[in-house]
Amino acid sequence: MTFDPLVLALLLGISTLANAIVAAIVSPLFEKYNLDKFWIMYISWVVAGALVFLANVNLFAGVFENHVVGLVVTAIIAGRASNILHDLTDKPDNLIAVFNALEDDEEANG
Repeated sequence: MTFDPLVLALLLGISTLANAIVAAIVSPLFEKYNLDKFWIMYISWVVAGALVFLANVNLFAGVFENHVVGLVVTAIIAGRASNILHDLTDKPDNLIAVFNALEDDEEANG
Protein backbone atom coordinates (compact mmCIF):
# COMPACT_ATOMS: atom_id res chain seq x y z
CA MET A 1 0.00 0.00 0.00
CA THR A 2 1.45 3.37 -1.03
CA PHE A 3 0.14 6.82 -0.27
CA ASP A 4 0.10 9.66 -2.74
CA PRO A 5 2.60 12.30 -1.52
CA LEU A 6 0.26 15.10 -2.62
CA VAL A 7 -2.56 13.68 -0.51
CA LEU A 8 -0.21 13.32 2.46
CA ALA A 9 0.89 16.94 2.05
CA LEU A 10 -2.73 18.07 1.82
CA LEU A 11 -3.57 16.06 4.92
CA LEU A 12 -0.69 17.71 6.79
CA GLY A 13 -1.98 21.10 5.67
CA ILE A 14 -5.49 20.25 6.85
CA SER A 15 -4.13 19.11 10.21
CA THR A 16 -2.15 22.32 10.55
CA LEU A 17 -5.18 24.42 9.62
CA ALA A 18 -7.38 22.55 12.11
CA ASN A 19 -4.75 23.11 14.81
CA ALA A 20 -4.61 26.81 13.97
CA ILE A 21 -8.40 27.18 14.05
CA VAL A 22 -8.70 25.42 17.39
CA ALA A 23 -5.75 27.32 18.89
CA ALA A 24 -7.05 30.70 17.66
CA ILE A 25 -10.77 30.33 18.32
CA VAL A 26 -11.65 27.42 20.59
CA SER A 27 -8.81 27.43 23.14
CA PRO A 28 -9.21 31.12 24.07
CA LEU A 29 -12.94 30.59 24.63
CA PHE A 30 -12.23 27.62 26.89
CA GLU A 31 -9.72 29.69 28.86
CA LYS A 32 -12.01 32.72 29.13
CA TYR A 33 -14.97 30.73 30.45
CA ASN A 34 -12.88 28.23 32.49
CA LEU A 35 -14.25 25.23 30.61
CA ASP A 36 -12.84 21.71 30.83
CA LYS A 37 -10.04 21.50 28.23
CA PHE A 38 -10.55 17.75 27.90
CA TRP A 39 -13.05 18.43 25.09
CA ILE A 40 -10.67 20.45 22.92
CA MET A 41 -9.21 17.24 21.47
CA TYR A 42 -12.63 16.17 20.21
CA ILE A 43 -13.39 19.61 18.82
CA SER A 44 -10.11 19.38 16.93
CA TRP A 45 -11.20 16.04 15.46
CA VAL A 46 -14.51 17.54 14.35
CA VAL A 47 -12.80 20.54 12.74
CA ALA A 48 -10.25 18.34 10.96
CA GLY A 49 -13.01 15.96 9.88
CA ALA A 50 -15.07 18.79 8.47
CA LEU A 51 -12.07 20.06 6.52
CA VAL A 52 -11.34 16.56 5.20
CA PHE A 53 -14.93 16.16 4.01
CA LEU A 54 -15.02 19.66 2.48
CA ALA A 55 -11.74 19.06 0.63
CA ASN A 56 -12.76 15.47 -0.23
CA VAL A 57 -9.34 14.16 0.80
CA ASN A 58 -9.26 10.37 0.91
CA LEU A 59 -5.90 8.97 1.94
CA PHE A 60 -7.28 5.44 1.71
CA ALA A 61 -8.84 5.54 -1.76
CA GLY A 62 -7.03 2.37 -2.80
CA VAL A 63 -7.75 0.52 0.44
CA PHE A 64 -11.47 0.90 1.12
CA GLU A 65 -14.07 0.37 -1.60
CA ASN A 66 -16.51 2.70 0.13
CA HIS A 67 -15.42 6.32 -0.34
CA VAL A 68 -17.13 7.49 2.85
CA VAL A 69 -15.21 4.95 4.96
CA GLY A 70 -11.96 6.27 3.51
CA LEU A 71 -13.00 9.83 4.32
CA VAL A 72 -13.89 8.91 7.90
CA VAL A 73 -10.58 7.12 8.49
CA THR A 74 -8.71 10.03 6.89
CA ALA A 75 -10.62 12.46 9.15
CA ILE A 76 -9.63 10.44 12.21
CA ILE A 77 -5.98 10.58 11.18
CA ALA A 78 -6.17 14.32 10.40
CA GLY A 79 -7.74 15.00 13.79
CA ARG A 80 -5.09 13.02 15.61
CA ALA A 81 -2.33 14.69 13.60
CA SER A 82 -3.81 18.03 14.61
CA ASN A 83 -3.63 16.96 18.26
CA ILE A 84 -0.01 15.90 17.82
CA LEU A 85 0.81 19.27 16.23
CA HIS A 86 -0.85 20.97 19.19
CA ASP A 87 1.22 18.92 21.62
CA LEU A 88 4.42 19.75 19.77
CA THR A 89 3.81 23.46 19.24
CA ASP A 90 1.73 24.57 22.20
CA LYS A 91 3.33 22.53 24.97
CA PRO A 92 7.08 23.18 24.76
CA ASP A 93 7.55 21.87 28.32
CA ASN A 94 6.76 18.37 27.05
CA LEU A 95 9.50 18.61 24.44
CA ILE A 96 12.00 19.94 26.96
CA ALA A 97 11.26 16.96 29.21
CA VAL A 98 11.77 14.56 26.30
CA PHE A 99 15.06 16.15 25.27
CA ASN A 100 16.28 16.25 28.88
CA ALA A 101 15.49 12.56 29.26
CA LEU A 102 17.44 11.82 26.06
CA GLU A 103 20.43 13.81 27.32
CA ASP A 104 20.34 12.02 30.68
CA ASP A 105 20.22 8.68 28.88
CA GLU A 106 23.18 9.62 26.68
CA GLU A 107 25.22 10.69 29.73
CA ALA A 108 24.42 7.43 31.53
CA ASN A 109 25.48 5.36 28.51
CA GLY A 110 28.40 7.56 27.45
